[in-house]
This record gives sequence, structure tokens and C-alpha cells, in this order.
Amino acid sequence: MKIGIVKPFKYLNSYKTDLQVCYATFLPYHPLYLDFYREKEDVILDSSPRLPRRPLLGELLLGVKLVKPALVVLPSIDYSWERTVSLVKEFLARGKPTQELVGVVQGVDLDSLNKCYSFLKGKCSVIGLPSPLETIARREEIARDLGVKEEILYIEVYTNPYEEVPPPGTMGMYTSFPVRLAAALRKLEEFSPTPPPLDFFKENLVEELASKNIEEYRKVINERGKW
Repeated sequence: MKIGIVKPFKYLNSYKTDLQVCYATFLPYHPLYLDFYREKEDVILDSSPRLPRRPLLGELLLGVKLVKPALVVLPSIDYSWERTVSLVKEFLARGKPTQELVGVVQGVDLDSLNKCYSFLKGKCSVIGLPSPLETIARREEIARDLGVKEEILYIEVYTNPYEEVPPPGTMGMYTSFPVRLAAALRKLEEFSPTPPPLDFFKENLVEELASKNIEEYRKVINERGKW
């Protein structure tokens, strides 16, 4: 299972990460960030790290052109399957990318989640399960109940990195959670309360603590992946 560790700008070259996750919202304004991801292969392009998800289609379309990612995370709105479907239709109408697509399932219950998934399947090679779904049910339960056959990608950790672990056979997940805890001078086991959003401009991470958190997180994910 692949793990993507999202980090502040200063630490893009620090800490091992299997998935290269790039956010379109930063690309037009941060040349070093753009140059870094232009040189990478197998980049996953997402709209923005902000929650709730509020993607800007123009930024995402520009990002596709700027970094030529391997995977594009389709736009979505947290908890709204109808607005998510509308955004995806608009995005694809502007010119479907040649890259593989990640469809993000949204809704408030199994019925609305199923409506969203039914629209996305066939259009996407990967199904993304965002962290706010944990307020509805465990993401692995949602994937099971929806009968998801595509590869699955977990997007972020909501509150508990020890429980929100993708089941075996999942493509992977990406998150800033271990780094956010380190920025708050906390170990991974000190995950509650949920740390603040990642400050991408932070320059004084305690690097040893960040490394330990990431190492512990990898251990959690990898052990679960053997079940």
C-alpha cells in the first residue's frame, strides 16, 4: 500500500513519500512548488488541501497543464453528491484530461453515496474516499456497502490515524496528519484533539519528531495492510 505524506513547502524534499501529491491551488503562485512537481513522475493532482473541499475548476484545469500528473482528483463538495456530480460534469465538459481520474464519493448517507458512486464508476479508474466520510461510517464499510470494484484511495485522516486505515488491497492514502502533529509538538499517539490544518509556509518543524511520526504512521499502515 502506498502512502503519501503531505508536507510544508520547505520540506518537499524531506521524508520518504510513496505518492507525490500536488495541490493545484498553489501552482500559479509558488514557482519552487511548481518546479518541484514538474520534475516528478506519478504525481497525484488534487485541488486544494482545505476542508471543507471547495475546488476551483479553473485552478485544477490549469494544474493539469502545468504538471502533467498521472492521476487527477476530480472536484467534489463535502457531503453533497448532487453538487459533486455537477462539478464533475462541468470539469469534464471543459475537456477530459488524458490522465487517469480519481472520483471522490460524497453524500450524507448510503443512498446519496451510492448515487454519487453510480455516477462516477465507469468514468474513473480510482475511487477516492475523503476523510469527512468517517462522520457517516468507517470508509472501509462504505466501500464494502457500495460494492466498490475500482482501486481505492483514502484522502486524509479525519481524527484517528490508528483506526482510519485502508484495508488490504487498497491503492493507498495521502495525508498531512503526522506532520501536523509534529508541528503542534505532539507524537502520533497524541492524535486527539485533531491538530490544526497544515501551515504550508512553516519553516521550523522539529524534524526528528516529524520523522518519528511518519515512521510510526507507516508502521500502522503497513501492519494493517498485512491482515
